[in-house]
Amino acid sequence: MREKSQNQESVKPIDLTGVLKSYVNRWVGLSSDQTRVEGSGATPAEALADAKSHGEADPILLFVPAVSGAYVLRQ
Repeated sequence: MREKSQNQESVKPIDLTGVLKSYVNRWVGLSSDQTRVEGSGATPAEALADAKSHGEADPILLFVPAVSGAYVLRQ
C-alpha cells in the first residue's frame, strides 16, 4: 500500500443521496461546493442552462442513475 505524502490532502466523500433522490434518471448541475442542485434536465445541456439560470457560473454536471453501485463488464 502506498503511503500518502505529506503535501497530499485527504479526499472526503460527499454523500449526495438525500440531495439527489428527486432527480433519478436526470442530469443535474451541482453548486460549486457540491451541496445543492442548482439545475436539472433530461440532457447535460438542459441541466447546464438551468443551473446557470439560477446563478451558478460553473456547475458540476452529474447524471443520477436509477440504481447506484458498481458494474463489472467482461468480454
